[in-house]
Amino acid sequence: MLLASNFLVPNGTFVVELVAFLVVLFVIAKYILPPINKAMDERQATLRQALTDAETARRRAEEAEADYKKAMDEARAEARALVDQANRAGEQVRNQLHERGEQEYQRILARAQSDIDASARRAAEDVRRDLSTLVLATVERVVGSGFDATAHRELIDRTIAEVEAEAATAPDVPA
Repeated sequence: MLLASNFLVPNGTFVVELVAFLVVLFVIAKYILPPINKAMDERQATLRQALTDAETARRRAEEAEADYKKAMDEARAEARALVDQANRAGEQVRNQLHERGEQEYQRILARAQSDIDASARRAAEDVRRDLSTLVLATVERVVGSGFDATAHRELIDRTIAEVEAEAATAPDVPA
């Protein structure tokens, strides 16, 4: 009995338990572990694919961000160019309008000067006629009835023309 109570010596139950353990281990290794390993391999492949897809998506996002920044820079440059072009066009239109205004001013000034000159000529002619009539009336009163107004009108007109010519040639005497 001493032997039977020694736990270091294997007995029959130990062998049966060992065989049962090995059978269970064989069944687990043959029928249970392959589907579990297969599921784990599939899961790892799915995770690898997800990581690869995430890396690809990250690269695409970086490329899209770079493209976005490039497009924004180009758009800003184009907007600056359009603003500069609009400023130049506005300046050109302003200069053209200023030039047209200056031309219109010169035209109006020339027309006003010619109107003034024409009015001055008409006024001088009116004064000449009035002066001639006044001189004839004065001479007729002084001389009497023997004075011929039509014959002497030419003489008066010629004398007025000579006085005007002398006044025009003299630089200090106003006309």
